[in-house]
Amino acid sequence: MTKLDIEKVAIIGAGPGGLASIYELSHTNRDGTSTVGTGKSEDPKFTKIVAFEQKDKAGGIWAPSINIADLKAPPQDILDTGKYNDPDVIHPEQKAPGGIENSSFEKPVKIETKKVYNELEWKRSGVYEDLFTNVPARFTRFSYLPNEKKYLDEKRAIYPFLTQEELSGRIEDFVEREGLNEYIRFNTRVEHVTKNAEGKWIITVKQKNEDDGEEYWYKEEFDAVIVSNGHYSVPNIPYIEGLAEFNKTYPGSVIHSKSYRSSQEFKDQKVLVVGFGVSTAGLVQYIVPVAKETIIAQRSPNLVFEWINGALVSKGITRRPEIERIDAVKNEIIFKDGSIERNVDKILLTTGYHFHYPFLQDYLKVVSPSNVSRVNGLYYHTFSIDDPTLATVGVTVAHLNFHTIEASAAAVAGVWSGAKSLPSKQEQKNWEQQHVKDTGNNLVFHFYENDQVKPEFVDKLSPLHPDNRPDIVSEDLKYLNEFDIGTAKSEKLFYQLKDGKLNVKDIFPV
Repeated sequence: MTKLDIEKVAIIGAGPGGLASIYELSHTNRDGTSTVGTGKSEDPKFTKIVAFEQKDKAGGIWAPSINIADLKAPPQDILDTGKYNDPDVIHPEQKAPGGIENSSFEKPVKIETKKVYNELEWKRSGVYEDLFTNVPARFTRFSYLPNEKKYLDEKRAIYPFLTQEELSGRIEDFVEREGLNEYIRFNTRVEHVTKNAEGKWIITVKQKNEDDGEEYWYKEEFDAVIVSNGHYSVPNIPYIEGLAEFNKTYPGSVIHSKSYRSSQEFKDQKVLVVGFGVSTAGLVQYIVPVAKETIIAQRSPNLVFEWINGALVSKGITRRPEIERIDAVKNEIIFKDGSIERNVDKILLTTGYHFHYPFLQDYLKVVSPSNVSRVNGLYYHTFSIDDPTLATVGVTVAHLNFHTIEASAAAVAGVWSGAKSLPSKQEQKNWEQQHVKDTGNNLVFHFYENDQVKPEFVDKLSPLHPDNRPDIVSEDLKYLNEFDIGTAKSEKLFYQLKDGKLNVKDIFPV
């Protein structure tokens, strides 16, 4: 394939994927060599790097909004359509106003803010105050970041994990130390991306002024685009017959886990939790001690964390199968086996999130949108097969997520600098087709087990990295046993918290 010559890059999102991309591009020399681990390039290949971030702070989900949450569920008028399981309905593209064809970053067009679109941006993090990671501290960092000794102390109550505040602080330190904020435009949302006749990407942007509430729209041209908007923003709300009517009858009773902030909202209430994943366990361990009754509706077992299958049917939890329908008038939840729960106060949906790209639907397609979908048309989850000047960073799903993000970002820098070339389009298509056969046409397509990350992902992308680019994962792989320690600790903490033998304030450092 012809080598690319790219200088101006737009990055959509400034979470971990966007930050890794900024760092990688700003550490790539014009000759295609890397300065990662040292200083920024003094002869940079990429002369313009702009990241668009809709929040007022970098970090993605690790830039939490502890005291303010997104909507508990989509507005009632959207629930009433019955299409709330469609991400295009609950997270629509906002059409650009007229008169912005000749606009620019320096000369934007000002319009009045539309409140309905604000509510459907889903831009706040789902991280809550008492959350701690389920991945050991060593692996929640990029290879070029310090592995702080204080987090390796086995005497820590939550070793080998980090609190949400500690991980957020780690990312904040990275951003400040590397001066990454200078590349980011905050309170800025990309609404549309397309290509012009000259083959340049045209980004349509909406920037909010938080002081006066006004919106400023403009267009801007780039050579290439990285999509790194993550996949923990747009809530997946499965269609359930009667769910909309239940929320209308009992306003505020339907809650997606993204808006969970405290177990006190469920105090002395009968709570039905839908889901059976790691986030389910993370919330249930806090809800059971305060709720009047906790029921879990399970569709299928957890295949990743086996301990969860026993934990979520333990003392204090009633297990039910998948919901058949809801009768709002009678306040009855009817399950697939014919059993019924009555007088439920809250329905908590721990049902995951969507991959969603409303601004780029002509280029990035999601197969059967749900919480188990895959993104179509990507070579090693990173490069658009149809257009090599479009890439994604952060689509891969793995416990070694920071490492896979780093590998993708480095590959983008290597290819776009012209130092490395992608295989032919047909070879890329062949890889995708074979990977679908091997894994399935769903989220598992993007998933890598710990022992797969290096041989099947990082090593496949490393030939595309800039010259002299340091190794990403080999050193940390020596400590995979920490995951076994972490699994045992997760299970132990779950039972201690759920059974009231431990208070969360006792395990979080002051």
